[in-house]
Amino acid sequence: MATVMAGIQVLPNGKDMDTNGVLPKLIEVVDESGLDYKVGPMETVVEGSMDEVMELVIKLQGEAMTEQTEEVLTNIKLHYRPDGIKMDQKQ
Repeated sequence: MATVMAGIQVLPNGKDMDTNGVLPKLIEVVDESGLDYKVGPMETVVEGSMDEVMELVIKLQGEAMTEQTEEVLTNIKLHYRPDGIKMDQKQ
């Protein structure tokens, strides 16, 4: 399957919640995935097969749920080409 790029933004939401403790943990999950990625100010961009990217999204959703988290909102943007797309092609 062709490589896709995905912009992923995970937003844990909870009453009086401080996300500073959750967000570094989410970046650890991305790092542990083995996928190429770049952390940006609004989202993290990852590169991998569609299956790998969606598996990562599922793991991020689970990791974002903490005792203070009431819900998780996740925004995903996908860039797909039949012959694949890489981050270095976007610069």
